[in-house]
Amino acid sequence: MKLRLSLMEGKNQSVFLIVVLSYFRLLSLVVSKLPHEEVDALKQITSTMGTKYWEFNPDTCQVLSVGLTPQPLEGAKSSIECQCNFPKDAFCHVVKIALKGYNLPGNLPRELTKLSYLKEIDFAYNFLNGTIPREWASLQLTSISLLVNRLMGEIPMELGNITSLTYLCLEANQFSGSIPSSLGSLTNLQTLILSSNHISGNLPASIAGLINLTDLRINDNNFNGSIPNFIKDWKQLNRLEMHASGLKGPIPSEISELGTMVVLRISDISGSNQLFPDLRNMTNLQTLVLRNCKLYGEIPAYIWMLEKLAVFDVSFNNLHGKIPAVIDGKNLRFIFLSSNLLSGDVPDSILKVGSSVDLSYNNFTFQTSDKPTCRDDLNLHLNLFQSSSTGSNISGNLPCREDFHCSSYSSCLNIDCGGKSATIKENNGNIFYEGDGGIEGGSAEFFLNGNDYWGFSSTGDFMDDNDFQNVRYTVSLDKLVQKDFNIENEAGGVRKPVVKVLNACHLQQSSRLMELVDEKLKPEANPLEVETVVRVAIQCTNASTSLRPTMSQVVSMLEGRIPVPESTASSHPEDIRFRALRSLQQEAPGHHTHTKLGTDSISSHQCFEITPDSETS
Repeated sequence: MKLRLSLMEGKNQSVFLIVVLSYFRLLSLVVSKLPHEEVDALKQITSTMGTKYWEFNPDTCQVLSVGLTPQPLEGAKSSIECQCNFPKDAFCHVVKIALKGYNLPGNLPRELTKLSYLKEIDFAYNFLNGTIPREWASLQLTSISLLVNRLMGEIPMELGNITSLTYLCLEANQFSGSIPSSLGSLTNLQTLILSSNHISGNLPASIAGLINLTDLRINDNNFNGSIPNFIKDWKQLNRLEMHASGLKGPIPSEISELGTMVVLRISDISGSNQLFPDLRNMTNLQTLVLRNCKLYGEIPAYIWMLEKLAVFDVSFNNLHGKIPAVIDGKNLRFIFLSSNLLSGDVPDSILKVGSSVDLSYNNFTFQTSDKPTCRDDLNLHLNLFQSSSTGSNISGNLPCREDFHCSSYSSCLNIDCGGKSATIKENNGNIFYEGDGGIEGGSAEFFLNGNDYWGFSSTGDFMDDNDFQNVRYTVSLDKLVQKDFNIENEAGGVRKPVVKVLNACHLQQSSRLMELVDEKLKPEANPLEVETVVRVAIQCTNASTSLRPTMSQVVSMLEGRIPVPESTASSHPEDIRFRALRSLQQEAPGHHTHTKLGTDSISSHQCFEITPDSETS
């Protein structure tokens, strides 16, 4: 009887276990399913963003295929995150969308509003156009990342209605206008990144109320006014970046109250000179960059004792004094002091293994061969060029070399054009081009020194399917813009404008070459000069190497000495157009001919002088 009962109990337990497992399996199938409305919304969203391929499993909430190609690009990332534990709800809901690095060419989708449970979106590293839809204000988002896209227009004031936001990144787009004061309502915001846009105006006083802010980055913008004093109200701030923001100095003294700071980066501010700001309360600093901030006086002694400091950059200021013989900062590995007035000897304490130290353009004691800085066994990157003021003698510019003598000064650059070698020589301030090598799938550059500096380079890349030239050029030259159009870079130098040319043949045929010019440069660009440069670039990337001009011909075309031929196809092994160019060159004024010994024979080259006066109007 007992045995029979045990068997029955065991059977009942097995049946019960099967029922329970079946129930939970059925339950999991029910709760893992998305509503049809959200599945349809996801398809609409990805279509608006420009996807050609989209396959999604609503039961598992997995993206099976997305993008412009059947196989995703290397580095692209996608994910749809669903949440299923909503009370009294049998369905799961989309709470996060991430489509990063797919080069999607569409627009930001208004259809996001159909996902009422959505909390996070990440559309970084695409080619999305347009601006931020104002309809998004109805969502309770906590995180928005639109990093590296082509978005433009003003930041909509409606973003201030998304009071649940804790993270907002609009970096590396083309947003313009000012920061809307409504962003001051985002009291939960912790991270605000607006770097690399065209945002102007003052920082609105309303954002002083962002008391939970821990990370603010506004680099590379066109802001007006001075760095505001209200930054002292952001007591939780541990990262502040204002590289070339457009804001003026001085750095407010109230910055000393931000004791939680870990990363502080400020550069390229105009205004009056100022003493080194008081940062003694920032004991957690790991990165300190105050480059080109009009600082004068001595570097405070406490800076060298910050135990966590790893990066210290105060280059391009007017700081004087000495580097202490003992540096207590154990983690200090990157020290950039270039272009100051620092003096005294270079102590051993700064020469740490594996570190990078730039002491160039200062007034340090000249480093002779017996100094510690001149040891051969130093395992670090050390720049001592012109680190001491020893006059104009070239030996004084090169430390650790007391026996350096140079009878005459000259410079020579070699160009590998994929064909024959070419040489550029300098003489009395003028540059001479010498060589006759064609551009054959490689790259070539030539530059004019002085205020009329300009350069040219090109690379050819050909598609196999239809033999069409998918050509990409980079042309960097002041001739495209007014001569006073210079962009200061973060190192205090000058960054020359750049024009990128893609598939230029089509645009040339439709007289739309100005579309190749960066929007920032169009107001200053000369259409005739743009056309000349692009037409020359097209000649240089002809699919047939025999039809490409030589570098000497390129120089002459850009100077206006000889005309740029029309881009017409020719099957002749040596295009008659370039025979004519060679004839014109032989008659060009200032022409010189000489020979250069090669490995097998003597080859003839043309040599033309490039001077500032030879510019085309």
